[in-house]
Amino acid sequence: MWRARLITQLVSKFRYVVASPSLAPFNAHAETVSELPGATVWRVRWLLATAFTLIALIATARADRKRPLKDPRPQLAMQLADEARAIATALVTVTDKLAEADAIRARRLAAAYRLIRDARPARGDLAALRRRAAAQLLIERDHAERTLLADEARHLSTAKARVAGDTAKLPEVVMPTSLLRPARGALARKFGSLVHEKSKATLSRRGLDFDVEARSEALAPADGVIRYAGPIRGLDDGLVIDHGDYFTVVGKLADLAVPVGAKVLRGDRIGRAARQRVYLEVRVKLAPGGLPIDPEPLLEDPPRKR
Repeated sequence: MWRARLITQLVSKFRYVVASPSLAPFNAHAETVSELPGATVWRVRWLLATAFTLIALIATARADRKRPLKDPRPQLAMQLADEARAIATALVTVTDKLAEADAIRARRLAAAYRLIRDARPARGDLAALRRRAAAQLLIERDHAERTLLADEARHLSTAKARVAGDTAKLPEVVMPTSLLRPARGALARKFGSLVHEKSKATLSRRGLDFDVEARSEALAPADGVIRYAGPIRGLDDGLVIDHGDYFTVVGKLADLAVPVGAKVLRGDRIGRAARQRVYLEVRVKLAPGGLPIDPEPLLEDPPRKR
């Protein structure tokens, strides 16, 4: 943006200097520039400097447009590594608790066996009957706790294997390189962490919000297949679009125009803004539900209607 303003100013001054009547023509009989009038020499030098500056700025702007997008894989790898560490820590804790529960259960089973073997209560011996009932309840409770811990350990082991598979798969995932804005409008809320104004709590936003005109058309960000169409908590109605190795979620919509299973092309109308905001989220197909990435660097404006 600043380059465009600077180029505009330089072009304006360039035209002024060229059109200035005080700029005398070159003397055909002069052998060097130093023989020209002082004001003319100054203007020639200024024009040359301005021309070189314009060329450099234009070349830089073109280079910026061709600059490759930042690869989100390192950030996703960090998320998977953090998840793997959390799972490993939880698995150690649960395994220790499971071993402790097994030891306690073994002692109680031995005590209950001795109680049943050595002390057969006489008829009417309520105290002995209560002891046997209490021992049975403890054994059943220990068994239930042990079952819960074993289930949790099994789920954590499955999650550990899944994260390892996602990490190995990450280099082969095809990342999005370009997405159409789901509606024409200014970016209102960005992706990432933010501090809530009132509570001062740090929150995490997984997508983008756009300020749009009321009832604006919403467009498909890329070619894909509709996997879900309907209410999304906190996002009014919305769509989940499958694009291969990633999903997009377009929310805060009304009048959804495409059903589940329908194929859409980039720029197809998929609904309208429910109010004056449209939401966009991108999730790479890693981990349950996918891992979010920042869509902002990928955005391209939709074509203007003629």
